[in-house]
Amino acid sequence: MTPATPSVSVIFPTYNRSGVVRTTIEHVLAQDYPRDRLEILVADSSSDDTPEMVRGVAAEADLPVRLVSSDERLPAVKRNQALRAATGDLAIFLNDDVWVRPDFVRTHVAVHARHLDPVAVVGLVEQSTRMPRDPFTDWYRPFAYAEIADRAGQEVSYRHHWSMNLSVPRRVMLDRNLVFHEDWAEIGHEDVELGYRWSRAGYRIIYEPRAWGEHFHPHDLASACRLQESIGRGLRDLEVLIPEADLLERYGVLTRSASPSRKVRMAARVALFNSFTVPIVQHRLESLERRSRLAEWTYWKVMLHHTQQAYRTAAPRHPVPVPTLPVAGGEP
Repeated sequence: MTPATPSVSVIFPTYNRSGVVRTTIEHVLAQDYPRDRLEILVADSSSDDTPEMVRGVAAEADLPVRLVSSDERLPAVKRNQALRAATGDLAIFLNDDVWVRPDFVRTHVAVHARHLDPVAVVGLVEQSTRMPRDPFTDWYRPFAYAEIADRAGQEVSYRHHWSMNLSVPRRVMLDRNLVFHEDWAEIGHEDVELGYRWSRAGYRIIYEPRAWGEHFHPHDLASACRLQESIGRGLRDLEVLIPEADLLERYGVLTRSASPSRKVRMAARVALFNSFTVPIVQHRLESLERRSRLAEWTYWKVMLHHTQQAYRTAAPRHPVPVPTLPVAGGEP
């Protein structure tokens, strides 16, 4: 960290979500951080009016709002393009549908200031209460923040290195080639894979729930299941790039290498929730008008069936790991 007030680049990729992105930008523009130390970069490959919207907002903003146009569909590629175009000491990555409080940037910066060595800082994202209400939406929590609820201010695993709310020293990322891997068949695992390399390079990941954002992305059970299918197919890349024996098990995919107790539990789940039963159960769940404990126990079982099936039917992949460069001057 530099001794002066660090400059910050807030980066998010987007595609055809102009209305939501405008609100995301407005929340960043409302930050209580020095205007001359803050910039926003929107990495965009949209075919809607997003470019015109960003330019219009930029014309009236009191800090730089920059459009990074891209022909790429993958968020990983767009994040890297914006990272290289950015000027900040810190890069804060957001999803294009995460709306933050006015102290958001300042909170991220404060965590970095407390650490002499470079760290990555993961903030908290919770589901927005502004989304339409229904039994599934009220229950659905797509991110596993409950796993680190007791780790505020402490180090967490690379498995929680999530780019919907993440800050990293920009120069370290570029100098050591700790950028997002760009060869993915599916969207969704590039942040965890980067966290794996970040940790192996000797850097820590700190969780700061006070760096808070709300996630405005309405899902129903059908769309959440499609997301799980994407996650399952993407595991074909991740299992190559993170060669850990329990990787697939942590995503709910049954493997021969799973522990005996886990094999029993997962085999029972697969026996109950399979290609014959899931369509019937899913149809029933989608028609519910009230919350129930049984439905909430069942949702994840149905969704994990989609993860498992998508992984099983996806072709193996062979991505090449991104090499981490040594520290300049040979320092540890």
